[in-house]
Amino acid sequence: MSRSCLGRRARPPLWRNKAVARLKILSEIRGVLSGLALVALVLLVVISVNLGLPGQELVNSLRFHIGILVLLLALTMILAGARLRGALVLVLVGISLGQGAFIVIEQQARRDTLEASAPVASFKLLSFNVLGSNPTGADAAQYIIDSGADVVVVMEARGIGAQLPELDARYPYRIGCEPGGDCDLAILSRWPFLSSKQEMLRALSRQRLTQVSVMVGEDHPVTVVAAHLTKPYFDDTVLYDIEQVRHALGQVEGPLVLAGDFNAAAWSSQISEFATAANLIPPPRYPGTWPVELGPLGVPIDNMFSRGTALIRTIDPTPQAFGSNHLGLMATVDLY
Repeated sequence: MSRSCLGRRARPPLWRNKAVARLKILSEIRGVLSGLALVALVLLVVISVNLGLPGQELVNSLRFHIGILVLLLALTMILAGARLRGALVLVLVGISLGQGAFIVIEQQARRDTLEASAPVASFKLLSFNVLGSNPTGADAAQYIIDSGADVVVVMEARGIGAQLPELDARYPYRIGCEPGGDCDLAILSRWPFLSSKQEMLRALSRQRLTQVSVMVGEDHPVTVVAAHLTKPYFDDTVLYDIEQVRHALGQVEGPLVLAGDFNAAAWSSQISEFATAANLIPPPRYPGTWPVELGPLGVPIDNMFSRGTALIRTIDPTPQAFGSNHLGLMATVDLY
């Protein structure tokens, strides 16, 4: 037999070369996916276990967003042949999502008692971080004027400072943005204040805690408390804010609504623990408010809660941001 014939016999078939190349590519894909899975598992730990790390609340607020991405990663690993590793990631992300779902379900269960009753009065509450450097503050102010809200919480109110005279014509009662004072957090109302109070959040000396009491109808007083909490990546500063807000709520008797920019979702560790400790009732859902580019898929870092005989019946984001980097929240609050 000639040497050339032997050489031809020694060559593997073309289909075998393609199969080997395909297996090599799949192996490399599984390796990349496994590396991503390790990063994902670290994120799941940070999401699910309160380690006290700076900025952990921000990641915690992204629990469901990250969880869905990791879920897709696990399914991709299984399809790529890394079945055992993919199944392990699938179980762990399921545990993390289940933990988040439990927090939401536990919060929503607090609504049951009041929802079974008939309300005696209601009012509309708008909460909106308009952005201090809002380039179209006039549009934001006009939306507030046309919104139909009875009480309005405005954060970073200097963004609409030039429009305060027009706002005063629609809402003649206001605390915050007084002449010569700081224009940061303000509450506007169609109705007179029974009482009003403004405090500095002492951790960073910002005037971002305000409360007013108004009369809804003839004889239904309610207190609206507004807070703009520090971003969660400033070490533990936000914990001091939360403790101060909790103390302020403890001084209020009767029905109340808490609204504002918490810079964290209602299911994050610090906010959920605070809401439980303060006996706060959540709204029926948590509309995404940031970043505005994501619309309804955004993170609900702006929040509303109620307490006592007040219940947030409906809540919706504003139709657009009107120059802000947040969407606002419009709610109908029932009193029982």
